[in-house]
Amino acid sequence: MNIKDVIEFLAQSYTLGRKFRLENIRALLRELGDPQRRLKVIHVAGTNGKGSVCAALYYMILEAGYSAGFFSSPHLYSYLERYRYNGKQISESDFCVMMERVKEAVEATVAKGSDHPTEFEILTALAYLFFEAKGLEYAVMEVGLGGRLDATNAIEEPIATVITPLSLEHTEYLGHTIEEIAREKAGIIKNNVPIIIAPQPEGAMRVIEQIASEMHAPLIVADGGELLENTFEGIRLRLREKEYHFSLAGSHQLTNAVLALETMEVLRKNNCIDIDEEEIRKGLNNVKWPGRIEKINDSPPVYIDGAHNPAAALALQDMLKGKKAIAVLGMLAEKDVEGVLDILVPMFEQIIVTRPVGERAVEAEVMASMVRERGREVIVEKDIEKAMRRAMSLAQEGEIILATGSFYLIGEVRELFHPSRRNI
Repeated sequence: MNIKDVIEFLAQSYTLGRKFRLENIRALLRELGDPQRRLKVIHVAGTNGKGSVCAALYYMILEAGYSAGFFSSPHLYSYLERYRYNGKQISESDFCVMMERVKEAVEATVAKGSDHPTEFEILTALAYLFFEAKGLEYAVMEVGLGGRLDATNAIEEPIATVITPLSLEHTEYLGHTIEEIAREKAGIIKNNVPIIIAPQPEGAMRVIEQIASEMHAPLIVADGGELLENTFEGIRLRLREKEYHFSLAGSHQLTNAVLALETMEVLRKNNCIDIDEEEIRKGLNNVKWPGRIEKINDSPPVYIDGAHNPAAALALQDMLKGKKAIAVLGMLAEKDVEGVLDILVPMFEQIIVTRPVGERAVEAEVMASMVRERGREVIVEKDIEKAMRRAMSLAQEGEIILATGSFYLIGEVRELFHPSRRNI
């Protein structure tokens, strides 16, 4: 397969694969030889901070001298971004070779009577196959949607499961209450496997505690931690009388750092990894995670952040206190657009609205009307590149530009400033 063939196959799978159930991904993995069984998997679900926690765990494992892979979603610009291993990104050639093997397995399972896998099931199967083919010891797997029926949940014996802070999201799929959403997320909990969680709303905590008890899974709540400093270069924190620097910015990263640190402590105590304090410290300090309050230009300063729900917007609000900023905003219709705008609109001197790529995007004119309803003037630039050029022409000395509201938007913005060699 070449890259064109891969894209066509994934597009076809997006159309054909519509049933969300673990039987499909398990049948596909069986056809591939169950590669997931030869990996030490850390499985991470949640609403906010999944990617940051996964990245922190991945970098700490690498710093300790182990081989590791990290599967994430969504990507900002290229499917290749979803597959990281040993400090690198999967190559286009490896991606195509692995996809050919997955495609053959898909055809075999469908011929045996299985439903056609979804696009995400195919991408997940490729992750397990690729990580095993590279001989990796550890795999950090980020849940795509929910947990219970997510393709990443085909694993039977992870070494740890993790749940980041929960809030209402994807209610059409996961439920309309925090308890229903918690039940879906807690579907990753496995028999006798430790579950490490961030502090949760009361209703969510009750559900998680009940399921952990039923599964005889040791439950660890990663609370505590003190934020000492919060800058655009990251945060400094104290946990159990020890100080750390986490290279991701925003006060919300305190929760993510503490959750990653507590997870690593559980793994260490359970003899799942041999890692010392200095390796933990270096790993946390070296984390790189695109699209999370990421600086992509110096003059004028341009930042991107994938904030697409109120909790993430509040984290931006904290970062922008006392700063003059221009916003370039674009969101998807299924998100809590009203809730995000309630928080973001008052923060900015000037607001430019645009339209992210994809059929689910809110039209720029619709977004503009919503901003005006909140008492602010707004500039409409439907084209993302024109929106960014407009923002840069308006920026004054000491003013920053922030593009936010959707990973689909910031992926396009990032590509404008740092074009990738592979647009797939």
